[in-house]
Amino acid sequence: MKTRINGMIVIFVMLLLFVISIEARELTTSEILKLEDENSPNSEITISEMTIFHKSGSKRVRTIKAWMKGEDSTFVRFLSPANIKGTSFLAVNDDDWLYLPALKKVRRIATSDRGGSFMGSDFSYDDVGGHSWEEDFNSKISGSEKYNEHDCYILEHTPQNPEDISYSKIKRWIDSKNFYPLKTEYYDIHGDLLKVLYSSEFEKSEEFWITKKMEMRNIQKGSKTVIVIKETEINPDIPDKMFTTRQLEKK
Repeated sequence: MKTRINGMIVIFVMLLLFVISIEARELTTSEILKLEDENSPNSEITISEMTIFHKSGSKRVRTIKAWMKGEDSTFVRFLSPANIKGTSFLAVNDDDWLYLPALKKVRRIATSDRGGSFMGSDFSYDDVGGHSWEEDFNSKISGSEKYNEHDCYILEHTPQNPEDISYSKIKRWIDSKNFYPLKTEYYDIHGDLLKVLYSSEFEKSEEFWITKKMEMRNIQKGSKTVIVIKETEINPDIPDKMFTTRQLEKK
């Protein structure tokens, strides 16, 4: 009996050590990106308030509605104020288009212009359209640290094709428990820090952690843009026709 009990204790200790070794094992970059992707819904519809704060102290407030599907389909429409109502932006794969109601014309945004300001904000067309971290960047873990009481992995991304992306490098602080980004640093083509994005006020909706506030600070210009998400619909059925240039001109 004593031998059997001792044997069971040995097996239990071995299993415990095995579990501890798995938990203690450092994740790879690919594993972190996969866990982050699993925390993102397949589709999303949001209504947000965008406030642009200029260095001079003035500000502009805009209301936007956005439809997102997968990693490469985004449609944005401005709902207010009246002078830009109906202005729409479409990003599909690597192609971006902008529709300005005053001109009644759809304009394709050249790759060289994707780093430009998105409708006067501190976000660029690149930022709004988005990218695939695994397909468009070479990524690596550059360290780990505590940020705002969160243990974080620090991921460093450099573009695989620098001519297609307006940044030389992007660094992101990813929460190591729930795998959402808390801070993102964007570096210009000269390697200097250009902007910092702070994501906060996370809420769990269904099985996903969703940020309710994003603040983009332009370090070089001294301006910032704050987006507060007022309404969110998780995994709605969005038809593919929503992400076509024909949709841009619809009211």
